[in-house]
Amino acid sequence: MLFLLQGLFDAAKVDSFNLPVYFTYPNELKALIGRNEDFNIERMEILNNSTKHLTTPNSKSFTRFIRALYEGLLKVHFGSEIMDELFNIYEEKVEESALLLNPNENSMITFVLLKCKRMS
Repeated sequence: MLFLLQGLFDAAKVDSFNLPVYFTYPNELKALIGRNEDFNIERMEILNNSTKHLTTPNSKSFTRFIRALYEGLLKVHFGSEIMDELFNIYEEKVEESALLLNPNENSMITFVLLKCKRMS
């Protein structure tokens, strides 16, 4: 919304962007995939995550990680000219939040191998 307020692009551009990200438990993921008519689960396992939690040492490193993941999608929708400013503001928001404060929080990594039913 900050970019919208600064007039960098219109509300329709913001409203039309959707990046659904959801972190699920393995049993919930298995049920969701089970309801899908296009895929079968060939293999599913919880990977050994001995580090407990994916952490980065600071807000700058975390922002670089997020930028590497999402910049391509954001550029296509919003254009490349705002990327530096967008991620600078994001880094400031990360610094203000408690996002990086709990490195001992448990997390899990789930590996899922899917097979397309049509290919069977």
